[in-house]
Formats: sequence, structure tokens, C-alpha cells
Amino acid sequence: MRKINLFSAAVLLALGASVASCSDESGLVDNSKVEVPELKGEQEVVLKVASAGDGLVSRAGRPLYSSEAAQKIDKVKIVIVKCEPGNPSSTYTVVASKLIEDWMNVSQDYATGGHGKQYTWRLGADEKLQYNEDSNDTYMVYAIGYTNAGLYKTELDKFEKLTTGDFNWVTSALTAENLKVLDLGEEVFAGSLENLTIDKDGSFTITTGGENVLTLHRQVSGITGYFTNVPTFPAGSQDKVLNADPEKYKAYIQGLKLQLVSSNANDQIIFAGFNSSFQETGKDVKYIVNGSQTISWDSNNGGLKTKFDEPNQSIDAYKIYEINLGSWFPQGDTSGDGYLGTLDAYDEQGNPNDNWVSPYGSGNTVDFQPGSVFAGKFVIPFTKVPNTKTLELQLVATVALPATDNSEIVAKDAIVKSWRINLSSTDEQLGTTAASNHVEVVNAKGIPAVFDGNGYEEKYDSYSIVRNHLYGVGVKSTDGYDPDKDKPEDLSKGQTLILKVNDNWELIHKMEIE
Repeated sequence: MRKINLFSAAVLLALGASVASCSDESGLVDNSKVEVPELKGEQEVVLKVASAGDGLVSRAGRPLYSSEAAQKIDKVKIVIVKCEPGNPSSTYTVVASKLIEDWMNVSQDYATGGHGKQYTWRLGADEKLQYNEDSNDTYMVYAIGYTNAGLYKTELDKFEKLTTGDFNWVTSALTAENLKVLDLGEEVFAGSLENLTIDKDGSFTITTGGENVLTLHRQVSGITGYFTNVPTFPAGSQDKVLNADPEKYKAYIQGLKLQLVSSNANDQIIFAGFNSSFQETGKDVKYIVNGSQTISWDSNNGGLKTKFDEPNQSIDAYKIYEINLGSWFPQGDTSGDGYLGTLDAYDEQGNPNDNWVSPYGSGNTVDFQPGSVFAGKFVIPFTKVPNTKTLELQLVATVALPATDNSEIVAKDAIVKSWRINLSSTDEQLGTTAASNHVEVVNAKGIPAVFDGNGYEEKYDSYSIVRNHLYGVGVKSTDGYDPDKDKPEDLSKGQTLILKVNDNWELIHKMEIE
């Protein structure tokens, strides 16, 4: 049992895992090296935020471009909650709170891997927690880190205004507002430190032992796709395509898109069941789903509902992201080989041409391998659908491709080709012998319960998308283009594509496309 003097108490918050490629030496906050300030007469809460990845442009959150360590958090709200013994969470009371605004500017760097930010909250005299010999009260520290506005703005505004009084966020959920196509989630962090008491010496005591550390983790998952050499027409139709009208072929290419679809999707995050014991990469890893679905997504509600390519396009699916190929290759398949890739990004002398353009800019924003395409989204975690594949990449034609005889080589809105995305058979999410027993779902009471039953075991092609794991096909380790590290997956090969989960999100998963 560890005690920290009440008037020099420090509650250390490490927000998420620092994100870097699996080969990077930087990792999570090493809490064993944290120095607790000893300032007599002052009660302090030290908040630490480890950099946690970036992202493609979502409406308010950070974009997800790569697994490079970075952070861009506007606010961190922290509350200290009094928990009366034997009473439900709905009767918990906030006794102190702090809203940290403009986090990136008011916080300071710290040296864990060179990627962290920290801030010290010095509680005023009227905020300090006092010992009461007649009470067996315990306390909880609860915090959320988020962007200034976004999908969860209304409910996070309520949390911002919470200063004292009732606290019912232990089992609370955030529902995304005005959900649109491809906006399934945005990055947000949360965590709690529980079982704190105050002894007669005025010291914080952690009744469960261990370090006085609160670790905040992402409450969402990340999914990225990094591809090159995208085929432009169905197998077996090469002769018809080569004889097609060049202008119509160009228009068809400009209308092609890649889209990633899933068997399930959620619009609500349950902010409970935190894996706050996760402090070090590779240890105490959890597979937790903390999302739920409150709406029916169809063509009249965001347009997220679609179908899997097989069998016979009869199984419902949900859109996660899409890549408009015409935005990357404005002149189309200039090489005439039936693929969009490296050959279309250079002229005959090997110089970059104007046929490959990153829609996300270049230089100070993000760079990709010439001839590649990319997408990334934060996703609210969801459970697998039993006996149904989880992810499928689809090549879709939004413009028809007619042949010279006026027949259609490819019809408008047709799925030209599809690839199933699988976990590697050796992936740790599959477990060893009993793969069904370690994925947990946060229930209405905020308690993770084992996700089990007939058909619910995690399989290589049918698996859950779990909290604080980054799923990516192709390797994009930094926002910049590094020819030694960038490895977009070649879709012309038709092989199994590997989907990796960065270890500093919690674990590395390898996934495959068939």
C-alpha cells in the first residue's frame, strides 16, 4: 500500500500510448521514472499526455495519416469524485474539477521518448480533500481528453460544465451527432483512477496498491489503408477495355473508388470499463469493445448502409472510408496497363508528372509514396457478427464503362473487385487455443463482460474491432514519405494483405487481404 502526503499528492495521468512504428524505441510513459514534486502545503495533480498518433481529416478531431507519434488535443477535463461506500454510481459526487484549455500551449514537454506533454494542477485551499474519521468514503479521479468541437460536442459540453454535484459518467455514453457518411468516430481519450482514500495523516492511499497513476487511453479504434497498383477493370475484360473509347475509359477511371466496409458499426461510446492498468507496451493488453448502435444506418440516414460483395451482395455492410481514385490520378491510367500506380506517377524519363496528386497536400502536412492512395479513420469499436467476415475492401465504379458495341464492360455502381481483410492466423487477438474468451464488451453498468457464445470466438476472418488498437493495411509509419519505411500494399498481386496494429496503441495485429 503506497501513501503520498496529501499536501504534495500527485495523481499522474498518462493519456494514451505514445504512437510510433513498432521499430521505434519510444514507448508508453515509464511511470517508474516519474518524479513526484514534493511541495509542502500544496496539493497537486500532474497530468501527463503521451503522444497518440495522428489522423486523416475528420470534422473536428485529429486526422489519422500514420502511426507517427504526435498529439493535438484541445482540452482535458479532470474531476475528483467522492464515492460513498455501497452506493450506486448515480450518487457519486464531484468534489473538485479542472478544465485545461489550449492543452498544446499550456502544457510542457517531458522526455519519455520525446513525445509527451504534461501539466500540473495545483488545487486551491478550498479544493483540498480532507480526512473524515467518521467516513469510509473513497475517491475516484476521472478525466477525458478531446478536441474543442466535434461529433460529441453537446455531451462533452455538459461534462465541461460539471464542477460540483452529482456525477453519473461512470456508465455514461457519448452519442455521435449528425452522423454522416464515413464519420464513424473521432479520437477521444478517457480513464479513471479508483479506490483512493484519505488517512488520518492527510495522505492519499491507494487501497489496491501500486502506483498513483491514471492512464487515459483512446476510446476508439483506428483503421488505415495504404495501397498502390489498384486494378481498374474486372479480370478477363482486358481486350474489351483496351478497345474501349479512351475518353470514356478516362471518365470511368476518374469515377472509380475504393471503399472499406464492415459487418458492424456503432455510433455511441460507453465511457467506462477503462483498462487503466495498461501502462507498458505488451503488458496488460485488453481487447475491449465499448461501443453500441442507437440508430439504423440506411440510405436515408447518412448513407452508411451498403452490401458485401459476396455472396450475391445479400449481406448488410457499413462504409468505413472511401478513396476517390480520380482525386489521386486526375488523368487516369496514363500507362494503359489497367492499374493505377507507380507507372502513372512518372513520365518516360522517370520524373514525377502531374497525374499523381495527393488530395491532402504535401510538405508540411503529409506525403505518400508516388502512385499510392491512402485513407484513415477513427472508428467506434464494434463486436464481430458471428459467422460473417468483418472487413472487405471494394473497388466500385460510379461511372459505367461501355464497350464499342454499346454493351457495358462495367455497369455504374458495380463492385468491380473486392478483397477480404483478415487477421493473420498468428495474431494475438485470436488467442492461442481458446480464442473466444478474451474479447470483452462494456455493458450498461460499465463492466466489461466476456463476449462469448456459439460463433462468437475471434477468427482470422471474423473478429471484433477493439478499443485502442490501430488496424492498418500497408505501412505508413510517419506523416512524411520515407522510402525505407513506407510500404503501401500492392493490389495488383491479389495476395493476402497484412493489416498491422501499432504496438503503442496496445498491440501489433497483422491482417490480410484475400
